[in-house]
Amino acid sequence: MGPGAKINIRVRIFGAVNGQSVKTSGTVQLKEGDTVKRLFNRADAALGLRQEPFKQAFRQGIRPVVLLNGDRLEIPEEGGRRLADGDEVHVILTVAGG
Repeated sequence: MGPGAKINIRVRIFGAVNGQSVKTSGTVQLKEGDTVKRLFNRADAALGLRQEPFKQAFRQGIRPVVLLNGDRLEIPEEGGRRLADGDEVHVILTVAGG
């Protein structure tokens, strides 16, 4: 792929955002060289999600679990990780309470 080439990233998010259950998946198209952080900035709009679960995930008190092709990422530390065509990103929004 050359500069500016498009890549497709498969995303899935599930859990609770602002007290509402979220479970959705889809494909987000990015530019080659884009990062996990860029994916989170684009995913809500690309998937037509009005409640913005990808953006809200990091505004909650508990950090979400983020998996890239099955491997856990530490976010925000690894937000600069570059994505490749066909990568899969899963976001699990954990719940606290007791």
